[in-house]
This record gives sequence, structure tokens and C-alpha cells, in this order.
Amino acid sequence: MNVKTLQRLAAVLVFGSLATSAIAEGLGEHPAVIVARTWNDRGIDPNTFIVLHPAAPQFFAASPTDKADKVAKDGARAPQAGRGG
Repeated sequence: MNVKTLQRLAAVLVFGSLATSAIAEGLGEHPAVIVARTWNDRGIDPNTFIVLHPAAPQFFAASPTDKADKVAKDGARAPQAGRGG
């Protein structure tokens, strides 16, 4: 190695040691430690109550048309008031 290369390498090492890194901050605590500390102070867990979306599909045992047909048949059999029959 020549002197010029050693000077450049030394300059890089000096500037690198003087500069502060952007990621050289504390990482904080592990998420499990944070949860364990705040476990007794927790409120309602939003994952406890699972509520369906208002537009969620609803499945019925019989179709609405079958129910309407049954009502129509029962209505046709009942005597109607006002008719002489």
C-alpha cells in the first residue's frame, strides 16, 4: 500500500468515528415486556367482540320466495270478509 491510500483510509476512519449514526438510538423494550407491564391496565380488547359487518351475507334455511309462497297459499284459503261466500 502506498501512503496516499493509507491517508485516505485514515481519513475515512476518522470521519466515520466522528459521525453519529442515524440508527444509533436505543431500541427500546421487547413488545412482550411492554404488554406484561400494561396487562392489568388494559381496557376492552377489540378482538374479544367480533361483530359482523352490516352488509355481511346472511344465510337462511329457506328462501324468501318459499316463505312468500306459503303466506300466499295461507291467505288464499282464509275466507275474506265482505264476500258472501
